[in-house]
Amino acid sequence: MIPDYKDIYIKSKDHPRFHSDRIIEDDVIETIVQKLEMTLFTNKGTLIGSPNFGCNLEFFLWETKVPATNLKEIISEQINLYIPELITLGYTFELELYEGSFRDILYLKFVINGYNFELIMN
Repeated sequence: MIPDYKDIYIKSKDHPRFHSDRIIEDDVIETIVQKLEMTLFTNKGTLIGSPNFGCNLEFFLWETKVPATNLKEIISEQINLYIPELITLGYTFELELYEGSFRDILYLKFVINGYNFELIMN
């Protein structure tokens, strides 16, 4: 059984899946994807009251020779702590790092209950 989750709609006008007529996000998968995006794009220490929240991906993309396994472990830990409903629904994710000209490029592919979510950070 998929739980009933609702959240405030937070996508900006620049987001590729932005809908101008929404105030509440009531699609379970989209709610979880919003949480996942917040977790992935937040740097540790920037959320007041939760100093351990966030993946620090921006920081790691500027570092040299960061193993993909380390990033995968960091993301998994954040999901376990802050997005338990994702574990309930079931998910898999792939992570690949590519050497870029200025900084590394990160490719993430999540499959959440049959829904594909891809993210590229460069």
